[in-house]
Amino acid sequence: MRGYQRVSRRNAADFKALLWRACAVLLIVTVAIASHGTSAVRAEEPLSPEALEIANQLNCPVCQGQSVRDSNSELARQMRQLIQQKLDAGESRDEILQYFVQRYGVSVLREPPRQGYLWLLWWGPVVGLVIGILLVAVYLRRRGESSSNGMVPVELEELERVERLLGAEGDAR
Repeated sequence: MRGYQRVSRRNAADFKALLWRACAVLLIVTVAIASHGTSAVRAEEPLSPEALEIANQLNCPVCQGQSVRDSNSELARQMRQLIQQKLDAGESRDEILQYFVQRYGVSVLREPPRQGYLWLLWWGPVVGLVIGILLVAVYLRRRGESSSNGMVPVELEELERVERLLGAEGDAR
């Protein structure tokens, strides 16, 4: 019995040592991952408020539905840095936006310009809504007129034929 207790105490001590080593390794790995992640964030130079505003006006070409400001993709990070470099070089907001439009097309803009065929994007829904309301109004007006004139003129011959059919049907029972 005594030999069994010694073995279990030895196993418990080994287990505690193993547990401490595992915790130490886990702590080292966590610190390494955390320091690597923060160094990547620190590597990106800080952006001016104007650069962030311009980045917010551009769609990320690789991320669906995200602005360049909000995206974490490598391309968006490069675009933010390029915006800051162009601002530092003295380019205006419109020149920077035009550069990205020339490079990626009008779809890179979060708000398409209100000119040319793009007016349809702005006014198309409004025109469609107005046409829909007019169609519903015309339909309801015609429906109201037809229901108020519930009596339809019937020729006498047609009425006699219906009476004969109904009478014949009543006699058959």
